[in-house]
Amino acid sequence: MRKEKKTGVYTAVFAAVLIVVAFLMREIYDYLPNAMLQAVGVTIRNTIHISLLFSWVVSVHRRMVNKKLRRLMLIVGCLLLFWLVDKMVKWDFTGSVTHPLVRYLWYGFYVGMLFVPTLGAFIINYLGKPENYSHPKKLNYLLIPPTILLLSVFTNDLHQKVFVFYNGFVNFDLEYSYDWMYFLNMGWFICMGFYFVVMMLLKSRVPGSRKLQKMPVAIMSFAALFWIGYSMRLYNCDITVMDCLIITLLLESAIQSGLLPSNTRYQEVFDSTTIPVQIVDREYQPHYVSGAALPVSEAQMRQSVHSTVDLGDSLLSSAPIQAGRVVWQDDIRRLNDLRTRLRDAVEQLGEENTLLQAELELKENRAKADEQNRLYDRITREVEPQLIKADELLRRIEEGAEDSRKLIAEVCVLGSYIKRRGNLLLLGEGDGLIHTRELEYCIRESMDNLNLSGVYTSFNSRCEGDMQLTSIVSAYDFYELLVERLLDSMTAMMVNLTCTMEHISMNIQMGCREEIAQQVLQDISLLHGSFRYEIMEEDVIINLTITEGGSAE
Repeated sequence: MRKEKKTGVYTAVFAAVLIVVAFLMREIYDYLPNAMLQAVGVTIRNTIHISLLFSWVVSVHRRMVNKKLRRLMLIVGCLLLFWLVDKMVKWDFTGSVTHPLVRYLWYGFYVGMLFVPTLGAFIINYLGKPENYSHPKKLNYLLIPPTILLLSVFTNDLHQKVFVFYNGFVNFDLEYSYDWMYFLNMGWFICMGFYFVVMMLLKSRVPGSRKLQKMPVAIMSFAALFWIGYSMRLYNCDITVMDCLIITLLLESAIQSGLLPSNTRYQEVFDSTTIPVQIVDREYQPHYVSGAALPVSEAQMRQSVHSTVDLGDSLLSSAPIQAGRVVWQDDIRRLNDLRTRLRDAVEQLGEENTLLQAELELKENRAKADEQNRLYDRITREVEPQLIKADELLRRIEEGAEDSRKLIAEVCVLGSYIKRRGNLLLLGEGDGLIHTRELEYCIRESMDNLNLSGVYTSFNSRCEGDMQLTSIVSAYDFYELLVERLLDSMTAMMVNLTCTMEHISMNIQMGCREEIAQQVLQDISLLHGSFRYEIMEEDVIINLTITEGGSAE
């Protein structure tokens, strides 16, 4: 017989012996020669009853897994304890005293009689349910009727619809009769008790068969025979104690049969599990060991308190529990094999990664060179006319042209455009947006070079926000085209530039040495936006407008 089962049997036998002793104390009460011995017998009997019930309540608190079920069971246990203590005070200590407090002790019997079977209806819902089960909230309404009935009992002195006292409250517990509210109270007690017994019988069926759990059926059979015999007055006994005993036995049978989830029967779990685990006490002596657990020394178990212990093919870990620790082993053989394979794979991947990294760097350098060449080609393509013209001017300067100073100034103007135009392309290479102040920098540098060539210049600007590269390039190209067309005869140039995130407005006034021909400006075009001009002999006024997206104003 397993140790756990032996302990259960010894506990049951010990409790049965105490119950028999308490029964004998009651039976020999009238035969004891004096009041002192009778008081001792009563004390022994009550002590046994209350101690056994209290011990059972403590064990329920320790064994119940489901928190809500544990709370219900503890409430039932406390109600049973109250019932016993109330009965003991009423009959064994106060006797025939007619004080109002004694009468309310008598009424107090109905606290347990009404609420214990009611809570039994709650507990029935947990039979055969998983550990995390919770009863439906609407079931809480079942507590309303016994509460009302209990109030009717405790207010009986006002209405006497439960107990009717013939001669007032004198000898209230001897000279009384029942009224209609008493039968309501007893009806609730009997109906809920009957419901508890019937539902427990129905839920005692062994899964997958027609058989019933033996222990609950045996207890219910004993209870039925007892109540029948007591109703037929075949024997006399302490009915309160017997009711508490039967209720306790019914609940305990549900626990022992596994109908109510509890944390007992450890050895069966350890015998059936394939997990290498054991439970040890504070001295690291094993109490429960699974069949898959490998031998572990006490030193290793003590070391596992602080950190995981490497046993080679397994890891030893532990965690504290009440009065000891649980120690388990994690099989890491597959992990070790996987670790070895991963180590080999990492070494192989490291070599391949070195080659891939070198190849990637080569591709990145090649892509960088290709990108630079692409940008250079684009810049060269877009400023090609200015490059050709600058090359021609430089050739003439080298040949000793008479107007070399003027030619150098023109080369500076062209060089400024080539540099700034390329810079704009580089800035707009990302998302195509650049700050409008870049247009201000372009025109300002160009006008500084014009000033060096003897042209009077004036430039005012106010630039804010970002715009598309195409809009800024269009305005700059238009400005450069005007400068190149009229550079030979230009004497003065004034520019007012206003830029926002959506708008470019440029006002240009140019003065020349000779009258400006109409055809000089007629073939100038603007890719994005619009412009208008007015020629007044040797002067020209040009207004340029570009909106974001290229639409004209």
